[in-house]
Amino acid sequence: MDKTKSQLFLFLGIGVLLNSTINLSHVLAHFGRTNASGCNYNKNYEYYHCDGDTVSKKPTDKLNSKYRYEKVVIDSCYDGDTCTTTSGEKIRLACIDTPEIRGSKADPIPAIEARDFLNNLVAGNQVDIRRITIDRFGRTVAELQKEGVNVQELMVARNFARIYKKYAAPCSWAK
Repeated sequence: MDKTKSQLFLFLGIGVLLNSTINLSHVLAHFGRTNASGCNYNKNYEYYHCDGDTVSKKPTDKLNSKYRYEKVVIDSCYDGDTCTTTSGEKIRLACIDTPEIRGSKADPIPAIEARDFLNNLVAGNQVDIRRITIDRFGRTVAELQKEGVNVQELMVARNFARIYKKYAAPCSWAK
């Protein structure tokens, strides 16, 4: 038996051994990155699919619907792309990026302007939310609409945010 076949059998043997102690099938099921919930975005079909238990403990059907909007009330927005609902759910606005208020890459003046614009628009108001996934920090990544207007699209149009091209696929308006 040549060296390559020996290495393959050794790898498979280790995989079988590990699979009995951890769920290796979950690790090998995706050739791309998964988020904190174990969800993987399928770019070809534009949907998220989730395996196993999720960190968020939210039903995955909430995350998989491209068109389902639900009502939430926004308590406040920490910065230009992160808000908290009155029920305590942390929301990361999908498909956009705004300047950072703090940290090594901080640009506080436009960051505060973006935060204030977003707070004036949604804080204390009921909005429609379309949940997309859960990010690595446990926040719900979602689109928000207020009175039929997409909040993220408005923020980009008013120059408070830019389209986050790396993560823009779930938002049809961002293409």
